[in-house]
Amino acid sequence: MKILVFGATGKIGSEVVKLLKDEHEVIGVGSRSGDITADYTNAESIEAVFKQVQNVDAVVVSVGGDSNFKAYHAIEDEDLRLGAERKLVAQFRIVSLAEKYLNRRGSVTLTSGYLSHYPNEYSLATGPFNAAIDTYVKQSAAFLKNDLRLNVVSPAPVVEAERTRTGLVSAIDVAKYFVESIHSEQSGVVYRAWGGLTVPEEYSL
Repeated sequence: MKILVFGATGKIGSEVVKLLKDEHEVIGVGSRSGDITADYTNAESIEAVFKQVQNVDAVVVSVGGDSNFKAYHAIEDEDLRLGAERKLVAQFRIVSLAEKYLNRRGSVTLTSGYLSHYPNEYSLATGPFNAAIDTYVKQSAAFLKNDLRLNVVSPAPVVEAERTRTGLVSAIDVAKYFVESIHSEQSGVVYRAWGGLTVPEEYSL
């Protein structure tokens, strides 16, 4: 397969590339470095990537970690706009463009995060957008053209391998879920890389 990895130079994206590169043709896309550089929040920049790289079978989107973390009462409109654009809208846009350019039966895997279900006082300018991405994937996957599949990986905080414990995961642990999404036949799935945490009872209703 030919696979595009957005965020290929980040902690998780770089591990995704390592896991895939021996068996697939992997093209890494980064904002400052990579096989291709592009601004993942800019529609023209992303479309240029798809035009440059033809016959893509799968897209990994490991981006959106640059939201602002502030105490709840310190959050301003700009913090919400930043989270909405860089975490939410940018990923939706990539799905829309992938639908236009991917090979039939291709796949797209997005990134959300466990703050959708485990909020804290400093997460309210990002956590709700994680939840929105999960919902978008579950509700829209059935409507994509050309039999494309759409999934999302929701990681807990990423730490060094020796520091992992319940609720803390390594980058390679998360990367394995992206690989599973690419190789499976599933669509509309939220892969929760939460380090053993489960969905809290209040969210399971």
